[in-house]
Amino acid sequence: MVHNAIQILFTGQHLEKEMINTLPENWTLDKLPFIETHLSNDSNSLEKLSTLAQETAIVVITSQIAVDWATKNIAIPPNWTIACMQGQTQKALNDKGWGKLIQHTANNSLELAKKIEASIQNYTTIHFLGSNQRLENLPKFLNEKGYNLNEMIAYTTISKQQIITKQYDGIVFLSPSAVYSFFNQHAINEKVILFTIGQTTAAAIQKNSKNKVVVADGVSQSELFKTIINYYQAICH
Repeated sequence: MVHNAIQILFTGQHLEKEMINTLPENWTLDKLPFIETHLSNDSNSLEKLSTLAQETAIVVITSQIAVDWATKNIAIPPNWTIACMQGQTQKALNDKGWGKLIQHTANNSLELAKKIEASIQNYTTIHFLGSNQRLENLPKFLNEKGYNLNEMIAYTTISKQQIITKQYDGIVFLSPSAVYSFFNQHAINEKVILFTIGQTTAAAIQKNSKNKVVVADGVSQSELFKTIINYYQAICH
């Protein structure tokens, strides 16, 4: 058990409620989201999605939010082959009843792109449901390999201004966009430990900070918080 009082800042939008109950009694967990996301209501995008829903298609989905957009606007699971991120994205697809459509998964976007290359003939059209701030890794890789990439904006991501009044021991990031938003607003003490899920977000942190980065062993919030607790257990004893 960790006896020291630890202050943690969670910068993501969605904190699973049960995570709070996993922490030692003397810990403090503050949630301050540094991004906001809004599902696309653009009529052109919705029309394209409606058309795609009637097709046999290969679709890439790399976020839970894009899952929400697709399943909100398509009543019946389509005849798609889906490549998606492990963790929250895959869980969301399963929860919405689209799990049987998943054929390829990976824990970062570049590895997902490589799996697509290994199993799907190039010059095939790949439909990518993403954000206006999507990372370049997957689209760049697929374009360079000769795939026809059809990108659709499922949601928009905007930075959110937040005032910090505490000194935190650790800060949790779930996405590169939250990383960029945070470091555009704040500088941190070199002793602050930065925690994340996945190498993509870790790479974004390392571009913005020289602080120690600890990456969770798995891709769920449960595994992330186990990693955080284990880290402080190790250094507090």
